[in-house]
Amino acid sequence: MATAPPRVIDAHSLPHLKLTKAARACLGADLLDGHARLEHFTLSLVAKAVGVSVSYVLAAQRLVPEEREKVRTSQRPLVLSRVPPRVLVPTPVVQDAHARLVGIVAELGGVTETLNALAAMDYCLAA
Repeated sequence: MATAPPRVIDAHSLPHLKLTKAARACLGADLLDGHARLEHFTLSLVAKAVGVSVSYVLAAQRLVPEEREKVRTSQRPLVLSRVPPRVLVPTPVVQDAHARLVGIVAELGGVTETLNALAAMDYCLAA
């Protein structure tokens, strides 16, 4: 007796099939046993099956085979950063502020007069 070829099921139709949970379980068993075969997988079905987000699958799909292999062997990340790494350099703003403060202290006539001016400002703000 010849065996029948496996039943072909379009993966796009899976979410729309009007089946009970028990019937879906039997369909799953048929797929696992080779009595049925899925074709035309959906993006969300594949993402759910492999346990990642849809955006991760899309990012991997954009890679050429050589880049995919580098991702598999941890030689590169799946998604490359678009922002270059920040290089911390001393900002001239701090130096400019310091120079302005020195100029203000000199303009007010020294540290004592600057402190008096700050105290007067504090008094005006509190009132």
